[in-house]
Amino acid sequence: MAASDDAFVPVVVLGALGALGIVVATVRSVALGPALAASASAYAVLLVVDDPPLDGRAVGVAASLVLVGELVGWSRELASPTTDEAGNAWRRPVWIAGAGSGALLVAAVLLAVVDLARLDGLVVEVFGALAALSLLILVVMTARDKLS
Repeated sequence: MAASDDAFVPVVVLGALGALGIVVATVRSVALGPALAASASAYAVLLVVDDPPLDGRAVGVAASLVLVGELVGWSRELASPTTDEAGNAWRRPVWIAGAGSGALLVAAVLLAVVDLARLDGLVVEVFGALAALSLLILVVMTARDKLS
C-alpha cells in the first residue's frame, strides 16, 4: 500500500523510529514497547490519513507486531548468560507460533466485527440479540456461582 503525499512523511518517520527502536531493543529490552508502538502508529497514520478500505493487511500488521515483539524477547533470552533447562528449547518457538496465530485470529475476528458493524439491517439485529443473550447467560451463570 502506498502512502499519499499527506501521510508519507509521518509514516516514514514513525516507521524508521520503530525499526530503529527494534534494533535498539535487541540490546536494551526497555525500547521494545515504544518501538512496537511507533511501528503500529505508522500504520495507524496511514489508515487515518488515507482512509483505505479495511482488508486483511491490518490483520497481518497486528500479527507481525506480535511476532516481532516475541522474537526480540527470545533473542534477548538467548543472549543472556544463563542457560535454559534441558528440553525447553522447543517451548519458546511453539509459544511464538501460538502467539502469532492467536494474534491473527483475534485481529481477524475484530476486523469481522468492525465490518459487520458497518452493515444495517437484520444481520446486525441478529448479531446484537445474540450478544445480549450471551451476556445475559454469563450474568446468570456468574450469579448462580456467587449464590451457591
